[in-house]
This record gives sequence, structure tokens and C-alpha cells, in this order.
Amino acid sequence: MNLKLNILSLSALLFAFTPVWAEESEAKAICELPRPALPRKSVQTVRPEISLVCGSNTVSQTVSIPPTQSITTVPTPSGNTPTGSSTLIALISAAAGVFGAFAGGLASYLVARQKAKSDLELETKRLQANLVATERLRWLQDIRHRFSNLYKQLDMQYSFVKRPVAPGNIATIQKQLDEMSSEIMEQCNMIMLMLNPAKPDQANLYDVLQQVLKFIQRVFQQAPSTITNLDDIEYAGYKQAAFDAMTCLGVETWRQVKSLS
Repeated sequence: MNLKLNILSLSALLFAFTPVWAEESEAKAICELPRPALPRKSVQTVRPEISLVCGSNTVSQTVSIPPTQSITTVPTPSGNTPTGSSTLIALISAAAGVFGAFAGGLASYLVARQKAKSDLELETKRLQANLVATERLRWLQDIRHRFSNLYKQLDMQYSFVKRPVAPGNIATIQKQLDEMSSEIMEQCNMIMLMLNPAKPDQANLYDVLQQVLKFIQRVFQQAPSTITNLDDIEYAGYKQAAFDAMTCLGVETWRQVKSLS
């Protein structure tokens, strides 16, 4: 009776540990990496036989263990494989980057072009202003130089004609006065040709010089020995008017030059 109980207990233990061993084998199979499938032989059911000897009696029992099921692993798609939506996003991002670079380059080019155009216009205006200012100053200096020579000769001629003339030197004095008058008229005409009567400051000097010419022609068209109509006050009035007109011309010219700078 005890022998039978021992046999039954041993059988129960074997049946209890068999599922646990199968589960451990199955777990190991799941954790293993997938391997290339190999041809498998047909699995046969293992039927271990247990024999117990108790004295002269032998008890045998065959235990059937179900075969372990083969586990087939299906490779899952890798997460790095791009899908259709990710490809579209990548294309849109690339296109946006190219468009952004092109737009930025175009904007920089337009800004640089506009700046270069503005700088060119500014530099052109500056060069023109410098050229005009230089020419006006040269023109003013030329008029001042001619005006100074004009009144130098006028004063010399006016003082020379007031001197007493000996009867034997009349021809010589007349020749000298004619030469001086020619130079005076040349200088006076040259100055008037350099003036613009349409501008008030230049028209004033132009009118004064014409009055001076009329005065000189009226005085020196007479013979040296017969000149008696000399009017110092009239001559001084014309001279002061001419100098005042020349001063106004210089002030206006300098004002225009400063406005260009």
C-alpha cells in the first residue's frame, strides 16, 4: 500500500514539473533572436518510461510529454524605414529650405543693388556739386582779377589826363591815352561778357560797367589839351557803385557755393 502511494506521489511530481519546464523552454525561444529557418524533422512525442523496483515487484509507467511548439518570429518593420508621409515632409522641408535660401539671396541682392544705386547717385551729385562749385569760384576769381586790372588802368588814365600837357608832347600823350583806353575797353567788355544780365546780382555790375564806359568815352574822345570836363565826384560815384556791385556778386556766389556743399 505504501509502495503504491509512493509511486503515485512521484508521478504527480513529474506531471507538476513538466509544464514549468515547457514554459521555460518557450520563454527562451521567444527571447532568442530570429534565425534563418532550417528544415526541421518531424517532431515525435517523447514518451519517457519510469520504472520503480520495490523488492521483487517492478512498477513501470510511461509518461507522455507534449512536444514543444516551434515559435516562428515575424520580422517587424524597422522604425528607420521612411513612410510616404515622412518622405513628403522631407521634400517639403527641403523645398522650403531652398526657397528660403533663394529668397534671402534675392532680398540681399536687391538691397545691395538699391544701396549701390543710391550711393552712385549721391556720389554723382557730390561730384557735380564739387565741379560746379569749383567752376563758380574760378569764374568769380577771374572776374575779380579783371575788375582789379580795369580800375587800375582807369585810375592811371584818369590821373594821367589831369596832368598839364606841353604843346610838343600832345601827340605822344594822345597815343598813350588811346592805348590805355583800348585796354580799358577790352577788360570792361570781357567782364560784361562773363556776366548774365538775367540774374540781379550780375545785372547790377553789368549796368555799372556800361555807365563807366560811357563816362570814359565822353571824357577821352577829346584831345588831351582840351579836356576840361573832368568831374571827380561823378567818377568816384561810378567807381563806388562798381565796387559795391562786385561785392554783392561775390557774396551771392559764395552763398551758392555753400549751398552746394
